[in-house]
Amino acid sequence: MQKRKKTFLIGGMCLCVVAMVLSVFPGVRPTVVAQGLSWVVVPMQQGTSRSISWFQGRFAAMTDNERLLSENAALREENIRLALEIEQLHLAGEENYYLTHLLEMRQRFPELLTLGARVIAINPNNWRSRFVIEAGARDGIAAHMPVLAGDAVKGIIRYAGPRHAEVITILDSEFSIAVHSVRAEAGGIVRGDIQLAREGLVRMDFIAGTDNIMPGDTLVTSVYSPHFPPGLPVGTVVSVHPNPDGLTQHAIVEPAAGTARPQMVLVVTD
Repeated sequence: MQKRKKTFLIGGMCLCVVAMVLSVFPGVRPTVVAQGLSWVVVPMQQGTSRSISWFQGRFAAMTDNERLLSENAALREENIRLALEIEQLHLAGEENYYLTHLLEMRQRFPELLTLGARVIAINPNNWRSRFVIEAGARDGIAAHMPVLAGDAVKGIIRYAGPRHAEVITILDSEFSIAVHSVRAEAGGIVRGDIQLAREGLVRMDFIAGTDNIMPGDTLVTSVYSPHFPPGLPVGTVVSVHPNPDGLTQHAIVEPAAGTARPQMVLVVTD
């Protein structure tokens, strides 16, 4: 049996060699043996070719995957670097805006000793009438100091912590200020009103019935105001109404500083 197996194997190899040699010469028709062997050789060649192609594809995929991972890591690092640069530019632009805005406000009140402060938070219970600034007692801020926004009265310091302070605005019911009309030379007290605050308005009381207050009049701080320098813009009269006593009247006023939360304010420290 051993000899027969060897003989069969050697004979098959010889036939394969003969078939390969015959296939080299052009014009030679394949023999029956070569045709028979093709049923065995061709599938083996196809399997070998597919195996080689599969391994080549896997190797190429592994190579491409490593290249893509490397490129992806480089892109992530580049994105992080660009994000940091954008953030730095944004912060620089924001700081430049604040400084420019602060300089403009200070130029409107050159005669006042002021300190610029950034608004950092709002009071969640009184979001329109109170906010917190990034300056406090260590910066020279104290209670009752006037607060300006733009070129008008915004509010007053309610209390000052070491590094922050709370501001109540002209809309707050705790706020009041003595004013007078530039045109009519008539005075009164402007104070916050809970109902009017919803509309962004305040109330002016203690107007004598004989005073000629009219809609459109500009109101400024009076010399009788205990905390504010005189002549600062406060608001504009919207409407005037007589009181039931017949001796006095009151007015509805639109604040000159507006109702939006400012980004920067000036605190009058002197």
